[in-house]
Amino acid sequence: MRMTHEELNKELEWNENEHLAEFIIESPIFFRSIIRDLGKIDEGGKIHFTQGGKAIASKDIEIVFNPLNLDFNNRRVITTLLKMVLKTSLSEDFYLPTNNLKTNIIKYLSEIVDSREFNFEVETDEFTIESIAKATNLHVVGDEDDFVELITDYMAMMTELIETKLFIFINLRSFMNEDETKRLVKNILNHQFNVLLIENQNREKIENGSRIIIDKDLCEL
Repeated sequence: MRMTHEELNKELEWNENEHLAEFIIESPIFFRSIIRDLGKIDEGGKIHFTQGGKAIASKDIEIVFNPLNLDFNNRRVITTLLKMVLKTSLSEDFYLPTNNLKTNIIKYLSEIVDSREFNFEVETDEFTIESIAKATNLHVVGDEDDFVELITDYMAMMTELIETKLFIFINLRSFMNEDETKRLVKNILNHQFNVLLIENQNREKIENGSRIIIDKDLCEL
């Protein structure tokens, strides 16, 4: 996987041995233009992400502007999670327990209906485990007590359910001290997430990570 920019000579690369890269932009104007271009990944902006020579679509890239407001339960996640639950409920291991549960639920509802004097009917044609999951507010949770683990849980969830190929964090290092940064880097490498950190301030270089620096004079370092 590669990141190129039409105005830069250098490029960033992610592969089986390199999973973390930094793009440090000290020029406010250029930083602003990069952020704008991130919203035009599918529209022919100046910044390009490719894999095997083919463009990577924005749906395969997760851009996090505010790590304090990670959406573990966005629409794509919940839709995929419900599909996974439905598929698993119909698998060989869960086929009998699923049918037993549905039978018991229908029996329970029928008993409630029969206890009333009015005419009711229990509709079962569209009855699936997916509907139960929706009714019980099935959702994903992260480790709220540990910021590093919360971010790690988020990337793991997005990779597992949405098959996200690249995570882009904007100024993430501003939210972490050096020890937390080292822990997060270790988690990224252990899980082999592909991560791009876009920062507007140059800090100590992260080990095992490549980087491009654009200084205030727009010099490429």
